[in-house]
Amino acid sequence: MSSNQNSQRLERVIVALTQPLNGQYPRPWMTALTDPTTASVFTVGKNQRNGFDAATVGSHEHYVNTLFNRGPETCRQLYDRMVGAPSPTRKNTDALVTKLRSHGISEVLETNVICYSTPMSSDLRKLAHLGGTERGQEIFAVLLDLIQPRVLISHGADTAKKLSRILQVRLPAPPTAPSDPLECVVGGTTVFIIPSLAPPQFNKWSRWSEPHLEKVCERVGLIMRQQ
Repeated sequence: MSSNQNSQRLERVIVALTQPLNGQYPRPWMTALTDPTTASVFTVGKNQRNGFDAATVGSHEHYVNTLFNRGPETCRQLYDRMVGAPSPTRKNTDALVTKLRSHGISEVLETNVICYSTPMSSDLRKLAHLGGTERGQEIFAVLLDLIQPRVLISHGADTAKKLSRILQVRLPAPPTAPSDPLECVVGGTTVFIIPSLAPPQFNKWSRWSEPHLEKVCERVGLIMRQQ
């Protein structure tokens, strides 16, 4: 399948899977890319806290255009309009993406193992959100299948557990003290496991997060330069 065909296929699937559910548009990713199939690195969390109210976002066509950064509103501009000041998790994710860019990696897709928003991740178990949880997991599975990134950076213990089930391997728990990057190779993808970027868990490792993330990004850069 050509790159253009793969991109078109992704858009068709995303159009179907991001139809409004429980009043919100499922959020498959945050990216600056116009063609998400070119992403070589995924940052992966559990799920988003801030839902995108469908009525406030606008039409579904407009929403899909923002996901692919086709204007008049970009993916990030929509987030800023819907959320206002960036959340602490968003700030930490932005910092990670900036570090990756400093190592020559700009083809990044920020996503979640469950691409569906709830105020608390524990809310995913509520009956009202079971359909959203299933849809969100389906979206992530599609992204893995169609894009096949070379690197996943999994943040948070719950994320690592869910990724273990999705990838059908036993991933280790995130480090709890300063260490070398924790990585596993699954098929053709290298998975890095880091602690959560979301408070309050992030607060437990914030003092050593900067040098640790620098090591992770340096290692990702080395991988991306390999043939």
